[in-house]
Amino acid sequence: MTGLFRGRGRGRGRERADEVARVEAEITAFGEALAGHPFRPDHQVHGPRLLADYQRALDLYERAKRELAGDRNPREAAEALRSLDEGRHALACVDAAVAGLPRPPRLPLCFFDPRHGRSAEEVRWAPAGGAPRTVAVCAADAVRLSEGRPPIESGLREREPEQRPGPRTKGRPGHAPATAAPRPAPPASADPYGTWPVHTGARQRRENRGSTGVQLSRTDPREPALLVVHLERAADSWVDLTSPRGDDKPPHKVLTHASSLTRAIVPVPADGLDTIHVQLHTRRGWRIWLHPPEEIPLLTGEVGSTGSYVLRHPGGREPLRVTQHDGSAFSLHTLRADFRPGDLLCEGAGAFTAPAVTPKKPCLLYVRSSGSWTLTPTGDPKRP
Repeated sequence: MTGLFRGRGRGRGRERADEVARVEAEITAFGEALAGHPFRPDHQVHGPRLLADYQRALDLYERAKRELAGDRNPREAAEALRSLDEGRHALACVDAAVAGLPRPPRLPLCFFDPRHGRSAEEVRWAPAGGAPRTVAVCAADAVRLSEGRPPIESGLREREPEQRPGPRTKGRPGHAPATAAPRPAPPASADPYGTWPVHTGARQRRENRGSTGVQLSRTDPREPALLVVHLERAADSWVDLTSPRGDDKPPHKVLTHASSLTRAIVPVPADGLDTIHVQLHTRRGWRIWLHPPEEIPLLTGEVGSTGSYVLRHPGGREPLRVTQHDGSAFSLHTLRADFRPGDLLCEGAGAFTAPAVTPKKPCLLYVRSSGSWTLTPTGDPKRP
């Protein structure tokens, strides 16, 4: 990919116009590739993930065109390049699925400037006065950040996602008083478990780097909790859920060992203790928190993810199509009030598709998987 907006001084405007024209040509070429692509979606034949990838490629092509329309400038062209890159990856996923091959890895353009090319590494970075986040950067920026130097920025950094407003809390145990300046939450994500919610108590969340033991405070020792763990890197990293030293509780539970997953969502039953103990083994960054029950996402339509997951079901018998795209054992359970697995609604192994029906009463649904999966409602729920 050619560089964008390199010119300075005399002739800079002409060079910018030329670079924008080249981005416009790339968008046109991608549109032609889509128009001439042999894939034709068929809901009776193709799975939801394949259809979603194809629709994503079409949507990103349209977005890239919108971003380069009208009064074009370096920011719009950079955003168009990112959308175009995502669209190409989505179409590559379609090609791989049709050919029966694994999904290609996603290597986005450098977070700080798309002209830097493909990212080479994910690192933790924070803007001045902002919260740390994990970003994908090129090799040069990865080296600079590891040496404590700033990245090579040009004002074309990816747009920061807006913060989600959270419900106000007053006088809840484990929360900072209203007069205290709260620590900012990580930037909001389309993934409900991508970041801790803004009103998560300071004693219910931690982040750092390296191996260590961590203690999180339950808001109520009589209530179960939902533990969310994010690792910056899965390789040579694992997480254990442990008991306090000298305690006669059950032995520790390994959450992420020998897994390619960088996230675990773990229901933790109540044990009468005020704290939850986690042991992290990693050389990279991590974030963990106790997810507020009111922030558990609601099952309102198709949902897909990778690894374990917890959803809130509003009640009513609703037929689902359960698809696991890869991985080993899979099971879909209800969660009892104490957060122990309840009724088994569906199970399978490897890549499979099977039907399931949600319970009549409202409940939590618990996906246990180490692969990628999709839950798709296929009919109108029969509400109680």
